[in-house]
Amino acid sequence: AQLSRIGLASVKSVFSRSMADHASGSSTKGAIEPVRADDDASNPEMAEAWKVAGLRAAANGELAVVLLAGGQGTRLGSSKPKGMYDIGLPSGRTLFRLQCERLARLQRDAARHSTGKEASPITIPLYVMTSPFTHAETEAYFESNGYFGLDAKAVTFFQQGDLPCFSEAGAILMKSRSEVATAPDGNGGVYKALHASGCVADMKRRGVKHVYAYCVDNAAVKVGDPVFVGFCVSKACDAGAKVIQKAYPTEPVGVFTRRDGKVHVVEYSEMPESLATARLEEPKKAGETGDPGGGALKFDAANIVLHYYSISFLESCCDPEGPVQRQLAYHVARKKIPVVSDDGKESVTPIKPNGVKLEAFIFDVYKYAGDSVAFLNGVRAEDFAPVKNAEGAGKDSPCTARRLLSDLHRSWIEKNGGEVVGDGLIEIAPAVSYAGDGLQFAKGRRFAAGESVEQNVLVDATRVPAKSAENRRETEREEIRGDEDGAKRAKTK
Repeated sequence: AQLSRIGLASVKSVFSRSMADHASGSSTKGAIEPVRADDDASNPEMAEAWKVAGLRAAANGELAVVLLAGGQGTRLGSSKPKGMYDIGLPSGRTLFRLQCERLARLQRDAARHSTGKEASPITIPLYVMTSPFTHAETEAYFESNGYFGLDAKAVTFFQQGDLPCFSEAGAILMKSRSEVATAPDGNGGVYKALHASGCVADMKRRGVKHVYAYCVDNAAVKVGDPVFVGFCVSKACDAGAKVIQKAYPTEPVGVFTRRDGKVHVVEYSEMPESLATARLEEPKKAGETGDPGGGALKFDAANIVLHYYSISFLESCCDPEGPVQRQLAYHVARKKIPVVSDDGKESVTPIKPNGVKLEAFIFDVYKYAGDSVAFLNGVRAEDFAPVKNAEGAGKDSPCTARRLLSDLHRSWIEKNGGEVVGDGLIEIAPAVSYAGDGLQFAKGRRFAAGESVEQNVLVDATRVPAKSAENRRETEREEIRGDEDGAKRAKTK
């Protein structure tokens, strides 16, 4: 049964072309050129028009969202699906709850834009990619939480696929006498899985024209981002990516590049330091990375998996008989793969790598979009709060993510004429504001740190001595080196 599901002819073909590509280095041959964003999300002349176009697409039933959520929270110290992780906000919201409530708010914003009434039935279908390890628990979690305000009929769960593990000669390895050794096919397996599960067909049945995709481990993601979607709609592109500038030259993020005119992502581990630190000759623009007086980084379009697809391009990427799936070379990784022992009685893990695992990345298909790829510069503080490492790691951890969100939400309140009293975390529920909008009520009000501003609830901070916005902090924020309880404080002079 397992062998019939795998499809031997298909996987053998994938193995052969992937090994040939890896051996020849063809996917990395040729000089790479930098990708420069077409525009900035903060462009004051265009941002509102893009937002309107994105809301219109959602209101017309033309927008769908794909969530990549197959991973477990192993590095976070949890065996549960990563989306179920509580990052430590005052409300106790998990990643799934944060993101689904943002999508629910976007639906209401689109309805208000279309009809003037938030209660209008606007639905943005959500397709959640799980894995065999997370599928049942993810489904149960959504169901037990009422799908976080979303229509259960518009939420579809589908499983990421896997591929057999191979010997160097191309033989399929056996984990036991009756079980093939397999491994997940990477987040680029989303395309095959969308087709096999019927999700693409469902999108077309619903009249979807635009698809937004993202990963669950970004606590700041603007799910269905109307500005970014509207930008891509205005460009009439097949594919798009919202990128951010690198925090520093050797930041461990992949960057979008072009090779032979085609879009590629070069992972940080594959980027020579000489290229990672290379700078443009022209003076940097405001906000661009670079030492004072130096040029901006040459390769600076960091990939944070905020992706857009036209439905026609997505369908072509997912079609098992189409050119993408028939030509796509997977990435080769030589690993220690548990295999059945010689006597067939047990599975043993070798001391040295004994086989090959194949995986695809979600960005691998961008090269098939030709010139029809658009790039929009996002803002790191507004678009990217990764949750990848354990609490206390000091980088890309729950601690850093909740601080980033708190700083962002504090800035929303202050921009609307309000004040946060105290230096603790502050949170604004997605139902109250999607991206800093709708906070006019904050003017002249004070909010207590350590609280979450929920729908129709104002946090009363009058019990705390007032501070001016300019002098509200007597101490610097905790240095993010680990848990906040153990962080040091320094007096503000």
